[in-house]
Amino acid sequence: MNTRNKTMLAAAVATAGLMVSGAYAQVATSLEQAELAGLSPEKRAEVQARAVNGNTVSEVLTTILLNSIKLKHPASRIVALDFGRGVAVVQLADGKVEPVNFDTTTLAVKD
Repeated sequence: MNTRNKTMLAAAVATAGLMVSGAYAQVATSLEQAELAGLSPEKRAEVQARAVNGNTVSEVLTTILLNSIKLKHPASRIVALDFGRGVAVVQLADGKVEPVNFDTTTLAVKD
């Protein structure tokens, strides 16, 4: 095998390795691990099951919270999130911002 073929083979193997690794769950960052540790066992299992195929723990947590918040505040979006304090700041459809409290163990929105 000549040098050119070896180089092409090495590049193909490296590319295949990168493509395969994208299908696995991503390793949670230190912050995400701390967020997971604070969840109830049921909610932690749900988040970990959804944090695959490129979805990060943070993205899954934000999606779960946004879906819960939208039940009370339609057409809202999260503009800031303090997971440790259980507060999300949402922008409402009229442009106003409002804090929304949630339970950090279950992600349930509080009244």
